[in-house]
Amino acid sequence: MNMRHAVGLLVIVLAGAVPLLGQGPQPKPSDPAIDLTGYWTSPRHEDSLYSGDGGGIASYGGFPLNEAGRLWALSYNASRLADRAHQCDGYTVPHMMRALGNMAMWEERDPNTRRLVAIHVWGQTTEGHRVIWMDGRSHPPAWAPRTYRGFSTGEFVGDALRVYTTHTKQEWLERNGAPQSDRATTVEFITRNGDHLNDLAIVTDPAFLAEPRIMSTDYSRAPVDHRSWLYACDDGEQVLDRPRDSVPSNPFGKQQFLHENADKFKVPLAANLGGPETMYPEYVQRIKSLTDADATVVRSPRPGIPNETSKAAPAIPRDGTIHTYKLRARDSIYLLVGDGANIVVQTGDQGAFVVDSGAGALADKVIAAIRELTDKPIQFIANTSFHADHVGGNAKLAAAGQDPSLPGSFFDFVGPSLGTATGADKPIGSVATMIAHASVPIRMDAAKYSSDALPTDTFLNERRRKFYNDEGIELFHEPNAVTDGDSIVHFRRADVIVAGDLFTTTQYPFIDVANGGTVQGEINALNDILDRTVFAHQGDGGTIVIPAHGYVSNEHEVTEYRDMVVIVRDRIQAMLNEGATLQQVLAARLTADYDTLYGANTGDWTTAKFVEAVYNTLKPAATPARSPRRR
Repeated sequence: MNMRHAVGLLVIVLAGAVPLLGQGPQPKPSDPAIDLTGYWTSPRHEDSLYSGDGGGIASYGGFPLNEAGRLWALSYNASRLADRAHQCDGYTVPHMMRALGNMAMWEERDPNTRRLVAIHVWGQTTEGHRVIWMDGRSHPPAWAPRTYRGFSTGEFVGDALRVYTTHTKQEWLERNGAPQSDRATTVEFITRNGDHLNDLAIVTDPAFLAEPRIMSTDYSRAPVDHRSWLYACDDGEQVLDRPRDSVPSNPFGKQQFLHENADKFKVPLAANLGGPETMYPEYVQRIKSLTDADATVVRSPRPGIPNETSKAAPAIPRDGTIHTYKLRARDSIYLLVGDGANIVVQTGDQGAFVVDSGAGALADKVIAAIRELTDKPIQFIANTSFHADHVGGNAKLAAAGQDPSLPGSFFDFVGPSLGTATGADKPIGSVATMIAHASVPIRMDAAKYSSDALPTDTFLNERRRKFYNDEGIELFHEPNAVTDGDSIVHFRRADVIVAGDLFTTTQYPFIDVANGGTVQGEINALNDILDRTVFAHQGDGGTIVIPAHGYVSNEHEVTEYRDMVVIVRDRIQAMLNEGATLQQVLAARLTADYDTLYGANTGDWTTAKFVEAVYNTLKPAATPARSPRRR
């Protein structure tokens, strides 16, 4: 373990440590210095204990876990994998490359110039298809999707292939629960010595690691195809009596079976709980004096310190520009980012259907961006919420559009008094029609929005549907979640769900208690989204889910977010059952393992406000959310 760390540090010195910060230079196209093609098998490596079944519970010695990473790992309960949304989780790059199994590597070359375009890697475990781009292309923007394999670029440095990977999903470093967040980046050096291959991986994770995690994996060349590539997964029912809003988790300070691995190898428990200090030689001397009390201290959040804050790079550009991202190659549906909440635009022969209008500060640029996508007018604007960053551009976007389906003989018949938009001096049809749950215009009117910003096409029941641009579009009301008027919008052909404030990748959910929000309603809404999603392969791809803030996601990110909300709810409920006050709950730092992902101590929505909102909606006097609907 110490030798590996020393070798890794030497490689960093020789190759430059800047890439570990996620800010490395983009590689230039390069021809191969070594031949990596062929079939490879990983019979053993120095951490073979962590292959196969994986390391034991609380076997994190040598892992540079920070407090959040340790608490996340100790709280992790493997029975969570029985949940249908977790059964086919894939492996991220460092886990895939060191898992027990076979691997094939081949080159992709330009058919005209024969220049190397990419190196492909196919891993037997989870059928992981990885592409290492060798043509000098840039990494995607911060709001682009994450995948299990991430986005990798490579270049040859001497006799090694240096690979830089970003945009990976949240998963594990090892199957014993040691986590890897979606903030992680990986630098690898792949070298070959005859029929042997070595992959040295250096994982930097600001959310869960205090220092880079360094690991290496050895492979031997196989003379022929392994003929054992299939590892397909399809989910199914496993625990029939488990409630839909149940997520198994080990309570802080009460985790079970922690001593099994420590007793097996005769190592003090505290040494098994990880931390950067456990990587260094001098820690051997400290082990001799460790007691169970030392382990007890780190099994729960440290008291009396400020909450950690999110370590995520901003996924929302703040450069005064509207950025456009096409969500699917086959469909005319786009994400617009840069003005408050994410905006989604569907275009076609009939016009533009817009979901949310942003904060309004860049409304003119939003309109210009939409006009770059289509020469048809904005006909419909759907609002998922009444919050300002979703409706701030309503008036301008509506005025820039029109709804040609409305004017005509009907209004000529009923007279001019009904032929103008409510509260506006423009005839109905000369502006875009705004759609939302009935609570949205009521809340907006109470907040003194101008009448030309209020949705006029409202619905009360659980669904509002339209068929537009040859696609079914459905709005589903999610009662008493973030507010009492939240909706999701599902584009059925494109299979894109716009989740609004119900889901973000950047912060804890904004449970607006004053306007009808509850934590149970939020959990119900997230489960309702998951009822409508599918994955394409091994938990990747499939239904696209657009958060209010953050990057393009799918059911994996929604599942992790749902798990977090349920676990935090259960921790707060447990303290409430023991009579805890709000101040005692806040002091317990019950979100400590998630704060580096979603936390904030300043701004409109802080960790403390989230905990307070959950606490207040769990108190017996709180109005419970309605039961989740069954379709």
